[in-house]
Amino acid sequence: MKRIILLAILIIPMSLVTNAQIKFGIKGGITSTSIKADDVLKVQDQATFDELVVKGTNAKIGFQGGIFIRITVLKLYVQPELLFTSTSAEVEVTQLLNDEEVVGGTFIEEQSFRQIDFPIMVGYKFGPARFQLGPVGTIMLSSDPALDKIDEIDNIDVKEEFNGATWGYQVGVGLDILKKLTIDVKYEGSLSKLGDGVTIGGEVQDFDSRNNKFIFTVGWIF
Repeated sequence: MKRIILLAILIIPMSLVTNAQIKFGIKGGITSTSIKADDVLKVQDQATFDELVVKGTNAKIGFQGGIFIRITVLKLYVQPELLFTSTSAEVEVTQLLNDEEVVGGTFIEEQSFRQIDFPIMVGYKFGPARFQLGPVGTIMLSSDPALDKIDEIDNIDVKEEFNGATWGYQVGVGLDILKKLTIDVKYEGSLSKLGDGVTIGGEVQDFDSRNNKFIFTVGWIF
């Protein structure tokens, strides 16, 4: 009996690997990115304001493109992807003095990112339709932090540095047409902060900002 169980344990994975379908493809599309932030930053030695209220506001459209591999066994599949993504979003900054808004002290700055994303999606197929979810890692190539632009307006030293790598998650649905054309709609949320904080006048303050995205892509399976 033990030999039969052991033989089954060996044969079943080998059979799945033998029957696995491996396909390659390219994909590209658009992203809608918003910044999740709602923090109050203290400012020292300023006569015109003593606090900055930072909030995420309007989402902006970006683009994404790259390659993927889909490994399918029965109705389950694993799909690693390697994508270049260029995104941006708007941040609203309000200057306060003694807890009151400064006249003309609210302005909106755009924050942008260029990054490499590598999601690993695990999905289940319902005919041509698919459901999928999985983790996504991001490597930051370059960025234009919104808060860095404040010193151009008010002559204060503001520095926001982003982490070189972050983690998130994706969940979504897809559709395969004629086994060649693939369409995906996904939501991406953040599991880690974009940076460890923001430096104002040489003082480091905690600042929690995160990227959230809606992603629409069209691809071709070879």
